[in-house]
Amino acid sequence: MSRISARWLLVRLGSAYVTLLVIMTIIFGLIQATPGDFISAMIGPETTQDQIDALYEQWGVNDPLWQQYIDYMINYQTLEFGRSPFYGEDAADLIIRRLPRTLTLFGAAFLIGYVVGPLVGMYLGWWRGTRKDKSVFAGGLLMFSMPAFWIAWLGIWLFNYNLGVFPSRYMFTQFPSFESWTILRTITDVLRHIALPLGSLAFVGWVGSMLVMRPNMINVTEQDYVFLAHAKGLSERTVMIKHAARNALLPVATQAIVGIAFIIDGSVIIEQVFSWPGIGLTLVDAVFNNDYPSADPIR
Repeated sequence: MSRISARWLLVRLGSAYVTLLVIMTIIFGLIQATPGDFISAMIGPETTQDQIDALYEQWGVNDPLWQQYIDYMINYQTLEFGRSPFYGEDAADLIIRRLPRTLTLFGAAFLIGYVVGPLVGMYLGWWRGTRKDKSVFAGGLLMFSMPAFWIAWLGIWLFNYNLGVFPSRYMFTQFPSFESWTILRTITDVLRHIALPLGSLAFVGWVGSMLVMRPNMINVTEQDYVFLAHAKGLSERTVMIKHAARNALLPVATQAIVGIAFIIDGSVIIEQVFSWPGIGLTLVDAVFNNDYPSADPIR
């Protein structure tokens, strides 16, 4: 049995590695097909031809395509992402510095979605067929059909432009006098800035887990152990939470584990709308400036 398990694990790991190589190859091809190059952004009106040639040589752009491909595959598998010409620092350091900001925003939205969604789905499944179930379920589907960036624009229009309650840009107030700021004021400022992007994501994000929880809740309420719990005289709340919802949560938990891998998914649009200094905004800036590290970066 252990041999079969080990062989199965090796096959799975091997197929995952081959898939990773294919994806990296596609990305390399897309980078090569991108018009222009990042060297042009580093060239000024006073740059001489010798300096331009030195830049191309230094960043490995003049290497043969097969050599660039091999260096690219080796460097990225060893986490040598190179140096960003636009930001002027190592790409790995840039990712490490900005990733927590993305995780703060989308991690909070993830937690809200998988707390509110299962709770709503639990009650809708328990109230199946009632007016409450139909109205809330229809409203949830309507929210789910709305793009998060559209909700973000509506939030900016209402709470920033008209009411002036929440700021619509950045993670905190720009260029404040931090010497006079207390910890409480700093936390309050960050919470005010995160309110609109987090609300935009949470407005839509809870519906996905609700759509999984509701049908599972409906299925478990038809099980014999639920009827037995009712026959024992247990309260409706106890039967719903301890007997029905506990088993209906299993598929939701599986979906949540998979969903962790997609926390950063969607960060490109939302971070661009709110100028949130995370991975998504960094990616947009890199695309517009042809900022991809060379296979032989400057060190």
